[in-house]
Amino acid sequence: MASDAMNTWNKQGVETLSTEQEEVKREGIQKRTHPHGVRRKEILGRYPDISKFMGYHPMSFFYIVWVVLLQLFAGTFVKNANGLVVFLMAYTVGAVCDHALYVLIHDATHNLVFKSSFWNRISLLVANLPHVFPSAILFRFYHIQHHIELNLPEKDPDVPMDWEAKWVGNSSFRKAFWLANFAIFQSVRMLFYTHKVPVGKELKWVIVNWVTNLGFAFGLYQVFGLKYLFYLLISSVFSVGLHPLGARWIAEHYPTQPFQSTYSYYGGGNRVSFNIGFHNEHHDFPSIPWHKLPLLKKLAPEYYDTLFAHPSYTMLLWDFIMNPKWDLLSRFDSEKLRTE
Repeated sequence: MASDAMNTWNKQGVETLSTEQEEVKREGIQKRTHPHGVRRKEILGRYPDISKFMGYHPMSFFYIVWVVLLQLFAGTFVKNANGLVVFLMAYTVGAVCDHALYVLIHDATHNLVFKSSFWNRISLLVANLPHVFPSAILFRFYHIQHHIELNLPEKDPDVPMDWEAKWVGNSSFRKAFWLANFAIFQSVRMLFYTHKVPVGKELKWVIVNWVTNLGFAFGLYQVFGLKYLFYLLISSVFSVGLHPLGARWIAEHYPTQPFQSTYSYYGGGNRVSFNIGFHNEHHDFPSIPWHKLPLLKKLAPEYYDTLFAHPSYTMLLWDFIMNPKWDLLSRFDSEKLRTE
């Protein structure tokens, strides 16, 4: 029944990366049950109408444009402000905007904005503009690998490198430093990631991403000055770093609670994060856009209400940093726990 539901949706002609199907293929190659494969089959078997939730949501592009303009407008208030005001504005307003854009980049990565892969990539480029650093296209490439190779060391690019995890250890200072500089650590990690690298068409899009972002940043510098550009840059760093919303990078897959491969969060932060907290639901069905993930949880509560979900990003941020029993090495242990 699960395959019938998936085939029915595929016949509708929605162009998607279909990581669900690729995960199934990898199961056969690796002789490993994908962490979300069993639950996905059970849910589709019991609720085949869930396949109707799958598809694309063009309204997301409107939100991309709106948030981009909001962030660019917000920057005009700090171009003549002192350093403290710039930092406070970036932490309270800029980081929220940039995090929201990262979430919309995430949906476009799964081809859930438009039917066309081309226009989904255009959505990525537009959403990435206020981040200054050109990262959207590479995120798209590596994030798909994250879904397919979930939690596998050296194959899932979201899993820390061995040296990275050992250096951070369970030191509160180093955990805080690691999260504050998460964007840098993630970029350095990709230099050592050899499982799969972008070539051909994907590499061309990476180049377009770099040219577009750097050209846009130079234009903003010419018009608004260096402080304006600095505001945009640190907003981007805060949004994925030492910030309550940045804690979602810990919340999603680090086993800081009774073991699960993935964790959800159902708090108020979802209101400014396009439901990114519904992460178990997303990994079960990567082809369901953000606005329908709560419907999935509501339709199949027996599968999600029984799982642990983080009640607060802020509480998690504090606990992860201050509690010595949580470290990055727990991500390596998660795959062992799952398969034992």
